[in-house]
Amino acid sequence: MTLPNILRKRLGLLAAPFLTLVASGLLISCENETPTVGSALASGEVHIAKDSLIWNGSEQKIYRGDTQKTVFCPKISYSTEFNDDVDSRSTTNLIGRISVKEYGDLNCSYVSRLMSVTSIDIPDSIGIEQIDSMKIVLSVPRGALTGDSLAPQQLKVYRLTKSLPDDITNRFDPTGYYDPENPLGSRSFTLSALGMNDSIYTTLQVIGIQIPMPRQMAIDVVKAYRNKETSSIFAWPQTFENYFHGIYVEPTFGRGCVANISFTGFYIYYNYKTQETTTTDGTTTTKVKTNVGVTGVFGSSPIVLSSNNITYKPSSLLDGMAAENKALITSPGGYRVNLRFPGQELVDIYNSTKSRLAVVSNLKFTIPVEEIDNDYDLTPPPYLLMVKTSKLKDFFENNSLPNYKDSFYAVYDSKNKQYDFDTMRNYILDLIQNGVKDEDLDFTIVPVNLGFETEESVSSSYNLWSSYWGVSSSNTSTSSYPTKCTPYILKPSMCRLKVDEAQTVFIYSLQQMQ
Repeated sequence: MTLPNILRKRLGLLAAPFLTLVASGLLISCENETPTVGSALASGEVHIAKDSLIWNGSEQKIYRGDTQKTVFCPKISYSTEFNDDVDSRSTTNLIGRISVKEYGDLNCSYVSRLMSVTSIDIPDSIGIEQIDSMKIVLSVPRGALTGDSLAPQQLKVYRLTKSLPDDITNRFDPTGYYDPENPLGSRSFTLSALGMNDSIYTTLQVIGIQIPMPRQMAIDVVKAYRNKETSSIFAWPQTFENYFHGIYVEPTFGRGCVANISFTGFYIYYNYKTQETTTTDGTTTTKVKTNVGVTGVFGSSPIVLSSNNITYKPSSLLDGMAAENKALITSPGGYRVNLRFPGQELVDIYNSTKSRLAVVSNLKFTIPVEEIDNDYDLTPPPYLLMVKTSKLKDFFENNSLPNYKDSFYAVYDSKNKQYDFDTMRNYILDLIQNGVKDEDLDFTIVPVNLGFETEESVSSSYNLWSSYWGVSSSNTSTSSYPTKCTPYILKPSMCRLKVDEAQTVFIYSLQQMQ
């Protein structure tokens, strides 16, 4: 093997000894010999230990390569817990009722404060007499429904008569917060357009449920905006909440469909006239045309309180499975799983190695899933949160995110039907370094909704050849990280976690020092 002439010219004659060294290295590579460079840095043998604990009844084994080693590692203990008290505050809301033989009965309504625009977008030239009407529009994104889109539904909207409590949950009873005899409006509807294949509807990303409001309400709002003494109430959420406490939306008829409302907005419609002048054969004609303008005045917002009122009664099927101590997950609310993670056993296995140097690479916990057949296409929730039971309450109250030490998330793998909690390295490191406390082993698994942000990073690399040839290489990598973690109430879901068949994969490197 010879070096290119151009390389010799670049390096010059003074680099001859260096070229000899490089050439020797190239010859070694060509002959597939094992280099000894670095042998003086550390002595001893290094290998990777991949300990897989697979539960099969009560017998536990470590699978390391092709070998098996029986260890004492008791079966994971777990229990199914029914919890009908969840944090139901959300920027999206559920409305409707369904009754599913395998899942149970779900009834959803919602309450919401509203955010006002600071200035109304109606020209001062528009008189009060030109105010035509007002509507509230509930926006349903395409595909954001569970059940039969052809099922007839009816709902009513009420104006709240007093402020909502801040510590609201899904069990909130709106009785006493509205006048049931005086709804702002009602509407019968179906969500059939969401399921239509017609090209007119398939281009629509959102279907609006429009409910007429009293015209007098629109007039009162416009007057309040234009009055200098009252216009300031629209400047801040706190002052507007005193003027308009919010709304209560409830289903009053129908069963078979639950829709996800992504936005609730109030709109005012007004009339205005324009003139259109045309000249034909020397004759000028002026036509007066009446137009309709529309402007949004207030609506739901992430910065004001909005909460779902959810009543869920599980089916006899799920109740029977829970009685047999099968691990169940349902949403919104309902069943969740408590388990005892084998953290102490993993630490004991790690400490039992005779290596003088061990470095933890990762710990992954995989739980297989049994999907429960049903006629409504209810599937397992997209994400699960596994959080130390002692920190569960504070996690949601403080709007926390998974920190990979006390809490972890898993994405549902629909192909392999499993959840992988694959970022538990910091957890096991903490147990190894600081010891195992009893509260470190008790976890609760609940369905959650996660929001993510994506970040791109570019890394460049330079090596011996690039410094002479003037070339470099760069790699672009994309990573995403969660920015929001809330209880999963976007739609009904259910599954059984097959904890008896769960598996941990504990990877670490070992080196026997000489």
